[in-house]
Amino acid sequence: MVFRGSFARASVLAFAVGLGSSSGAAAEPRAPFRAPLTIAPPPLVRQLEVSWLRMEEPPADIFAPPTTSALLPIVNSTALAVLPAGGGFDVAEALLSEEQRAFAFALDSWAGAARGLEQRARRRAVAAFYAQRAYKPLWREAGAWRASAPAAIERLSRARDDGLDLRGLAYPSETKLGGDADELALSEAVVAYAAQASGGRIDPRRLSRLIGAHPALPEAGAVIATIAAAGSRAGDVLQDYNPPHEGYRALRGKLVELRSAGLPELDRRFAEAAHSVAHDAAPGREAPSAPPRRSNAQVEAEIIANMERWRWLPRDLGESRIEVNIPDFELALVRDGHVAHRARVIVGKEGTPTPLFSDKMQFIIVNPYWNVPPSILTKEMLPKFGGDLGAIAARGYEVITRKGQTFVRQKPGESNALGRIKFMFPNDFSVYLHDTPNHALFASAHRALSHGCVRVDQPFRLAEAVLGPGSGWPEERVRKLVGSSERYINLARPLPIHIEYFTAFVDEAGRLQLRGDLYGYSAKVRQALGLEG
Repeated sequence: MVFRGSFARASVLAFAVGLGSSSGAAAEPRAPFRAPLTIAPPPLVRQLEVSWLRMEEPPADIFAPPTTSALLPIVNSTALAVLPAGGGFDVAEALLSEEQRAFAFALDSWAGAARGLEQRARRRAVAAFYAQRAYKPLWREAGAWRASAPAAIERLSRARDDGLDLRGLAYPSETKLGGDADELALSEAVVAYAAQASGGRIDPRRLSRLIGAHPALPEAGAVIATIAAAGSRAGDVLQDYNPPHEGYRALRGKLVELRSAGLPELDRRFAEAAHSVAHDAAPGREAPSAPPRRSNAQVEAEIIANMERWRWLPRDLGESRIEVNIPDFELALVRDGHVAHRARVIVGKEGTPTPLFSDKMQFIIVNPYWNVPPSILTKEMLPKFGGDLGAIAARGYEVITRKGQTFVRQKPGESNALGRIKFMFPNDFSVYLHDTPNHALFASAHRALSHGCVRVDQPFRLAEAVLGPGSGWPEERVRKLVGSSERYINLARPLPIHIEYFTAFVDEAGRLQLRGDLYGYSAKVRQALGLEG
């Protein structure tokens, strides 16, 4: 019997994969990222197209003598049908049961019914996974759901608690067993949940070229295999694709609380005005004005948008790290999981935003030069001095001409734009933390004043905290390096630093805090997710 069309080609794929996956071990119950699906099949069939079911017919020598053929284990198997004398016999088809054939046809029809690019890609990935396992169901056994199925379905039903949206997907009931359609619907929903939880709903770089986030998305087949192998823990393992960070979990808790009973009036009405950091309320420093009242729907949308931005960060932030939250104008240094130092910061203006990215701090420079960026030189300095480079040099700048290009840098000193110290973490945006000669600006509540770099209040205290206890570099010793020439201090080990953008977060007292959308990123995320507000 010879089958034509996509199923005939699919049967060859099933046959080839069956050779390579018969001894594969069950996947560990964890959330792998870009993990391989299975052991690669032997090179029996050469693929002509990158497609999930379209393969060319097997080569003529596929039935070579057993002494030279890669098919030896199958040829010696009693499951192999007797070959007819004539041609036109599909070996892979002969090895498929009636149930496998029916499932393959259902899979073909299901994948072909996909709508839109996203669903088409997702269903093709799911179909490729089932083709590799020779069209055998994964969630069902002996006419019943396996333990992993109801556990996964229960987690899918609570996807809203994780700030996700699976409304466009129909997944089965955890109590009522369906047929092939329910098997495929469950696999698709599990893949969609894992992708959304990992940050797959939005490409951050499409919101702004100054967002350097690259969320790592899990491979579809690895997701299905991992969750199905987790048994009764499948729901917990599936939820683990969400960010593991405490800040994300705290926002998730507030989202569930808001939906169940509404936030307390104090949290909702005064969240933007309340400050958990003591130095923000210090004498002589401006306090933020009372915020406008927000509806529960608007607060909910803001929470979800910020949960989404947590998905942009690395899953491992580092036990010791620096986090700069731009809308809060604050830096926090975490040492061994606990906040060891906080400082006010000045961030980029709306027209010159501070980029969002993660990197590692490597060294500190005391008495830095300031290499004037070309944009500042042409747009600000030259017009200010009437294009006179001599006048610029008279103000303490060095003017250097090299290969027909002019560079300007400011010498170290009290008036240097970078102050007396800067903290270096080489990155694509040429952004760093630094001191400033104008410390009075830190008294302002709204501190979006820079060209993109981050100015730090009390930077020598930060230097001591960065270098760490026992480093031999207390604040006083670092200050003694102040002079007229650059001095370098290398960190014993690179320190992760994350420039973040959170307009909603939960403070140490457990209160929801809201901040202004300085660069409009929250509005863009809400719009991309279809959220109110």
